[in-house]
Amino acid sequence: MRRKFILPLCGSLLLLAPIKLAAQEEAKNTYEGNAMYREGKLAEAAMFYNQALKTKNDFRKANYNLGNTIYRTGQLMKSKKIALPANMELKRDTLVAQMFDEATAQFDIVSQSVNNKDTIQKALHNAGNCQLLKKDYKKAVEYYKKALKLNSKDEETRYNLAYALKHMPPEDKKGGGGQNKQEQQNQQKKEQQQPQMKKEDAERMLSALKNAEKRIRDGKKIKGDPMKSTPEKDW
Repeated sequence: MRRKFILPLCGSLLLLAPIKLAAQEEAKNTYEGNAMYREGKLAEAAMFYNQALKTKNDFRKANYNLGNTIYRTGQLMKSKKIALPANMELKRDTLVAQMFDEATAQFDIVSQSVNNKDTIQKALHNAGNCQLLKKDYKKAVEYYKKALKLNSKDEETRYNLAYALKHMPPEDKKGGGGQNKQEQQNQQKKEQQQPQMKKEDAERMLSALKNAEKRIRDGKKIKGDPMKSTPEKDW
């Protein structure tokens, strides 16, 4: 007969304690991040979401909310509500584009790793919004179409898709072909050659964001959004 090993009760609790504490830590950090986000303290919100992901790197709610935070920061920078820090090497448009791409990356992580269709649809919608404000209408259309496959009745996504299609360059509307593939490769090379944000730039950006937050904590939605829908869908 196989011998069964039974841990003492105190030993079992000691083994489970770190797991329980870790779960509490990631939930706590995300909760704090949500509170900061609602108050308009985007820098602090991002800090808490990143801390949650350090505790549990597959905590997708933190990825999703971090994506929303970066997206909102990109909106503020795009609308010039955040002053460009002094000595910043990157131009505003380049910095904004990188923010929207980083937000898109967070939403991609969520859409590719969760099972809930509603959450996937929201993440795809938000990624489409990022690309729409980046004026990459072709990518925006791709995300919105994927989102509509999961929920064809979503009026916000349908409206945004129509907006993106209306502004898409004629050559992108033609579809596939070798020339388009070459153009995509050229675009990828161009993006790779764009200057990237340095650590010093990131620190200056964080400081500028904190200063701007003091002026924009009125709880109102950001104006100037080309879409009728809300800036992002919540999880």
